[in-house]
Amino acid sequence: MSFYTLSDNSSYMRDFTWATTIYSRSEMIERVCPECGAVENYPSGAFDVVVEGGSKYPDVLGCGAYPFLIVTEAVVTAWQKEGISCFHTYSVGIAEVKSRRLRGVSPPRYLRVEIDGRCKIDLIASGVDVVRICSKCHRVMERPKYPFQHGYRMEVGSWDGCALFRDPVFYPRVNFCTEAILELARRYRFTNFRFEPMEKPPDPSSKGIDYLA
Repeated sequence: MSFYTLSDNSSYMRDFTWATTIYSRSEMIERVCPECGAVENYPSGAFDVVVEGGSKYPDVLGCGAYPFLIVTEAVVTAWQKEGISCFHTYSVGIAEVKSRRLRGVSPPRYLRVEIDGRCKIDLIASGVDVVRICSKCHRVMERPKYPFQHGYRMEVGSWDGCALFRDPVFYPRVNFCTEAILELARRYRFTNFRFEPMEKPPDPSSKGIDYLA
């Protein structure tokens, strides 16, 4: 079975608008780790965004304020139709549009996706040079900047079989998926997805898999 990392591709798809600011409509999660000082500050549920740039709304909305996975309702509907249910969602509204070319254009309904599927990344097998793991918040401090010399490798038996999954301990904001998610993006012609093979080293210079070709 093939596995992939999943995100938006806004860095390369400049035609699409993206979110630059978040206004929470839910209680904020605000934590500072007493051991390593890592800061968490993000909405617990629904929020609104300010979008700017681009001339079109994508199916996956990039978010510069925080690495949320934000997709259109059409994406969620397609996943559910195909029996993929290992996630929950919160509403995302458009509070302000700063792109001149999108003013007067009705945006699609967006949803924040929180993935429930789970795995555990094997840091050693992934080639991570671990400096320290915080005993309180489990933040991994590593070197160099892109440490996954062998890609993301899962511990044997840690994947729960879900089509969408994360490592909630070490990498809670990195999204993984099976080939089923890529194939749905291709079949429904969903825009601005970024897929990269999970077990290959991340390549920031790559535009990801051309799944719409």
